[in-house]
Amino acid sequence: MSIALYQMRLYWDGRQGAARNGNDTRILVEPPRLQGAVNAEQLEEIDYAPEVHVAQVREREGDWREMTPDEVAAAEALLASLNASRAEWMTERAA
Repeated sequence: MSIALYQMRLYWDGRQGAARNGNDTRILVEPPRLQGAVNAEQLEEIDYAPEVHVAQVREREGDWREMTPDEVAAAEALLASLNASRAEWMTERAA
């Protein structure tokens, strides 16, 4: 699933990823932090694309599962902060 197809997307495959909110897209070079999610430190992979109802994570010792409400809220807050505060992002600007 391409990051460019959706207005909102958060993706991390365990090594690299991307975050997009509107026209602002960032390449992630370290794992995104889902602040407030109960098990945020255990998340190994994230795939969040609300436009197509995708909200999945994979923990270190598990299979893919649906995101919990607190994980969804944290992903939405993280994507909202993309436009609000660029200094918090440890990323490279995408073209």
